[in-house]
Amino acid sequence: MKTIELEIDVTAATGLAAPAKVAASLYLPDDLGTKAELFVCLHGGGYTRAYWDPPFAGPEYSFARDAASQGRVVLTLDLLGMGASSRPEPESLLSRTLIAAASDHATRELVEGLKAGRWGVAAAAVSVTGIGHSIGGMMAITQADQFGSFDRLAVLGWANQAMVLHDMDAATLAGVTLPVGYIPSPRAPMRKLFYWRDVPQALIEADEAAGSTTPSCLGRDALTPGIVHEASARIACPVFLMHGEIDTSPDPHGEVAFFKASPDVALMVLERTAHCHNFATLRRRLWDRLDAWVTSTPT
Repeated sequence: MKTIELEIDVTAATGLAAPAKVAASLYLPDDLGTKAELFVCLHGGGYTRAYWDPPFAGPEYSFARDAASQGRVVLTLDLLGMGASSRPEPESLLSRTLIAAASDHATRELVEGLKAGRWGVAAAAVSVTGIGHSIGGMMAITQADQFGSFDRLAVLGWANQAMVLHDMDAATLAGVTLPVGYIPSPRAPMRKLFYWRDVPQALIEADEAAGSTTPSCLGRDALTPGIVHEASARIACPVFLMHGEIDTSPDPHGEVAFFKASPDVALMVLERTAHCHNFATLRRRLWDRLDAWVTSTPT
């Protein structure tokens, strides 16, 4: 497996006056064939692309490296305004659609690069699976709907129903006007939602220390009931939904009905797993199930 760090210019795609870039990591399998399966991974609020390959944990916690070992090409992105990607000032220049446009541009540049043989064998075809966790699920739905970036869509831990946040009160948060700007996530009160009780304390603390601020526009949208209901209903590609036993949806089985145009909606509910699935003891069950779903769902 080979890892390449990228900075992708998204200025033209966003229409921002100042230069804008998206930071990304590309994971290439040892055998890069002429038919490439590309996973585009979007992280959640308060996170960076390191959620998919945490440098503070062992390789057994890396979704990206595991998927590459299975022959997938993996692209992890820092959403515009988060992590090492550009943070336009003022933050009010950003919107959910503009951030999705930046991720779409990065996705399409990677597809073009694979087809051109930029990183090895030229791919005659590239099949793209968008994978979004939490707010990244909201962003993957937005990107799929507005830009048609994906052949398949995996939405992990995002609730189209009114969210439950356990120790945090979603209804109260939604009624509070968030400050404009790049805001920190309240991580400590979220521990019961984020981590199952068998997750090592040292891993939790390291994960919290690696957090990122989040553009307030995404925080407000995530707390707005029904924000991507219409978008979800228009998505016409196969969809994979996943929730942990403790997660944001009050009824994971009820999430399926929001994807009315999809020809195939699969659902997984993973026991003994909380919202941050990649840190769960049973995380490999998700990874294997997702990989099998991609294999069995041709495009």
